[in-house]
Amino acid sequence: MSHDISALSEQMLALDSWIKTACSKGAVPVLAGINGDMDTIGSAISLAAADPNMMACGIHQNKLAKKVTEKTAAPFRKINNGFADLPSLVGGVIIVDAASPGQVGMEVPDGIPKCIIDHHATIDWHINTDDLLVKYEVAATTEIITHYLNEYHPKSLTEPVRKLLLAGLIADSGRFKHSNNNSFK
Repeated sequence: MSHDISALSEQMLALDSWIKTACSKGAVPVLAGINGDMDTIGSAISLAAADPNMMACGIHQNKLAKKVTEKTAAPFRKINNGFADLPSLVGGVIIVDAASPGQVGMEVPDGIPKCIIDHHATIDWHINTDDLLVKYEVAATTEIITHYLNEYHPKSLTEPVRKLLLAGLIADSGRFKHSNNNSFK
C-alpha cells in the first residue's frame, strides 16, 4: 500500500476547504454506503461530528453497525426516500466508503457538489468541477477520517467517535489481517 503522507496532507487540506464551503451553503448529509457496514457507518458518523451542519445518514446499517451506534448513542439518520428525506437546502453531499454511485443506494441529484471519501482500489465516480475525490490506499475509510479529524477537528474525537473509528478499522481490516503498521498509528 502506498502511504505518501504529503499527498494525504494535500487531500486533507482540500477536504477541509470543500467541507467549509459546502457547510456555508447549507446542510451537508454524510451518506454511508449501501452495505451499511461498520467502516461506512463509523466513517459517516465520525466525520459528521466535525460540523453541526453535517449529519450522518444512509439507507442501511448492518447488525454490527446498528449495535455499535446504539451502544455509543451515535446519531445516524436512516433515510427511506432518498433526497426527499433530507433538508431542502443542501450545500453538498459527502459519500463515504462507496467506490461507485451504485454503492450509495440512491441517486445524488445533479447540481449538488459531492465529495467522495474512499479507500477501495477502483473508483467509478464521475467527478465534476465542484466535486472532490479523497482516495487513499488504507485498510478502511475510517483511517482517512481519523487523519482528517486529528488534523482539523481534534475536539470532535470524543470517546464515542474514537470507538466508532476503531470499530470500522477492525471490521474492514479483518481484525487487522488486511492492514499494515500505519493502521495501528
